Amino acid sequence: MSSDIQVYGADWCGLTYSLREYLTNARFAYDFHDVDRDADASELLLAITDGRRRFPVVVIHERVLHNPSRQELLRALDETRSDPQR
Repeated sequence: MSSDIQVYGADWCGLTYSLREYLTNARFAYDFHDVDRDADASELLLAITDGRRRFPVVVIHERVLHNPSRQELLRALDETRSDPQR
């Protein structure tokens, strides 16, 4: 089942790792798309970021966040009512 939270980034990216670690520890379900291993994800990321490879990108429903701070991420999750897994 696909999650409401989509994370685009790369395994080698420290910012992507930190964001994923936070989501995991906070028990948010999300799908991770490694743009180095998934051509479709890479193409989508480039479309979202005007052709630049910037990580991480988080898509919550249809809202796109570019390298969000924890506060920005929590605000977006709250606004879209994405709850941690119970």
